[in-house]
Amino acid sequence: MERSRHYFFKSFLFTLSTFLVFIGHISGQISSPGSNYSDTIDYPDFDGIDMYYVFHTPEDSKDPVYGRLTAVPPGGTAGWDFEWSRYDTMIADFSVPFLTDTGVSSSSAGNLEAGGYRVHIQSADIDTFFRAWVFINNPVVEVEKNTEGKLKDIKSTCDYIQLDGTIQADVHYYYDPLTGKKDSLPNGMRFLWTSDNPDVTIPAPSYWLNPRLGSDLPSKDTWFILTAVDSFGLSRDDSVYYETVHTKAEFSLLYEDSVDQWVEEPDERDAPLTVGFVNLSENGEEFQWTFIDSAKAGDIGEEFSYDSEDTLEFTYYIPGYYYPKLTSISEEGCADSFPNPLQGEPIQEIYVEPSKLEVMNVFTPNDDNVNDYFTVDARSLRQFRISIYNRWGRLVYRHEQTDEKFEWLGWDGTIDGKGKSKAEPGVYYYIIEALGWDAEKYRGGVYRGFFYLIRNKNDLIF
Repeated sequence: MERSRHYFFKSFLFTLSTFLVFIGHISGQISSPGSNYSDTIDYPDFDGIDMYYVFHTPEDSKDPVYGRLTAVPPGGTAGWDFEWSRYDTMIADFSVPFLTDTGVSSSSAGNLEAGGYRVHIQSADIDTFFRAWVFINNPVVEVEKNTEGKLKDIKSTCDYIQLDGTIQADVHYYYDPLTGKKDSLPNGMRFLWTSDNPDVTIPAPSYWLNPRLGSDLPSKDTWFILTAVDSFGLSRDDSVYYETVHTKAEFSLLYEDSVDQWVEEPDERDAPLTVGFVNLSENGEEFQWTFIDSAKAGDIGEEFSYDSEDTLEFTYYIPGYYYPKLTSISEEGCADSFPNPLQGEPIQEIYVEPSKLEVMNVFTPNDDNVNDYFTVDARSLRQFRISIYNRWGRLVYRHEQTDEKFEWLGWDGTIDGKGKSKAEPGVYYYIIEALGWDAEKYRGGVYRGFFYLIRNKNDLIF
């Protein structure tokens, strides 16, 4: 019976204080300008709402963090008495005052540990209570690593990288002022793995706290960072340094043009076609080049190099399509090949034009820089010999290809092509013996025909 009366009396006091707090909140309150987060608490049984204030612990701080509350009475005038007390979980009630201020317009309590606080405010006319809770927030975000801050050796192979993180939101308890029932604030954590390497993709689903990377493995030393944010806006991160064992194979192509200069896009692609392979690989120690695709072009041409800054040359003689490949091997024995279509890398295709031979039927060597030479439109010729005869069967010019690459400029219309004695206008007869690099023989190996030499319009009448 005595206990029942005590509970009824305590309930009455809390109801009365809630009413007074409501009146006081018209112009009075407990505030905390130095807090990092604030909101209100709804109690499970007590019919009242109080403020709570969260104070974040700085990352890697060795000093304790305390809260600070400031009470302002209704009206904010001077002449008020303040008594601060802390909630005691042992007695499920607020303890004896630990701080008293008299005859002032506001009162502040500092160096507060986590817990509930009540301030009793009195004046000649008003007697009221304010309550507030202080929470010291210190979540845990950790990445597994060795004592040097590096990824452990057992966490990576040539095929994957295993990242392991731990996050733990801080738990903040409060107690119902009426019944003493224990409860906690809702608090969760969102997290994200990132890195300082733009070439690395980390699996993103929120439940992958321990992701395993099996693709886009870094060929450069990389920092992996785990960042987490709790419900109160506190962001924490931890990181691990990965010394890579992986390599990335890559190359680009250059072509040798007619004046022995390297260009990205050649004007002509006839055989023999010399290609430069610029090694762009990362973290490689040994490089295996495959210049010919045996499935489409016959024999395989392979070469090894050991310097990532080397530019290798290879000459393609047989017209067709070629698909070169590079395998880069790291010091630790990890390998990567380029191109890899499964990873979206474009195929590096080299095209050597088939042989071709077309002969013009008229030219005008009159020094107007237009059609001044008798030429042929030729591609990828391995052998070329031309003999030109006048209408009486006299040999006036002959040229035979001596280099592997066809580079004949044409006949200038002079005897023997020496530029001195001009050949007469009229009909001329040619015999061409030509063989393409693709073994194509033109007209059975001998190509015959007629053409006209015209110097001016009067030469049109023969």
